[in-house]
Amino acid sequence: MRIGIVDTGVNPWHSHVRGEVDGCRIHVAQDGSLAEDRDFRDPAGHGTAVAGVIREALPDASLYAVRVFDGADATFPSLVARGILRAAAEGCDFVNLSLCVPPGPGAHVLAGACAAAIEAGCVIVASARPGETGWLPASLPGVYAVSADDSLDPDDVRERGPFRLAASGRPRALGGVPRERNFLGPSFACARALVHLARRRRAAVIRSA
Repeated sequence: MRIGIVDTGVNPWHSHVRGEVDGCRIHVAQDGSLAEDRDFRDPAGHGTAVAGVIREALPDASLYAVRVFDGADATFPSLVARGILRAAAEGCDFVNLSLCVPPGPGAHVLAGACAAAIEAGCVIVASARPGETGWLPASLPGVYAVSADDSLDPDDVRERGPFRLAASGRPRALGGVPRERNFLGPSFACARALVHLARRRRAAVIRSA
């Protein structure tokens, strides 16, 4: 199973991630065009924390990191769209999008990328923005939108409607870091929901075999 993580990058040497990780960076070149290289290092730690949740539950999965954020944790819909298409082209079965893009310019590009990836057989799982609608890609057809519910146990994922899930927003604990200072929220609920869907698919394949 191959899982794409479109995020801030992934540190493959982190203790929560160690294992097979490949990836790329998609960024805006000086001439304004989209460029790609192999630098998927994570300057923020967010994508690494997301990968840690997935790696713990699916240790044999192959991870493909697509870094679409710069050092200031900023990105554009066009970068996210290209990241989704790159993950699909790399044969990812699932694509984790622990991010939200506001509706507006570029939304059609992101919508087109998600539709193409889903058509290619990818399952896209995205964070839902609390209390707001229309944010992408969670509001798009065929995308699993995930909200955080910290009353749930880490392995407990609830269906709240068609393509609507809820999961715990807690990441993996970090030694020496107080829980309140660690990452928290829909980003990690998204990763936990992806794990739930991946396990469900794997179980279905085993039954059919």
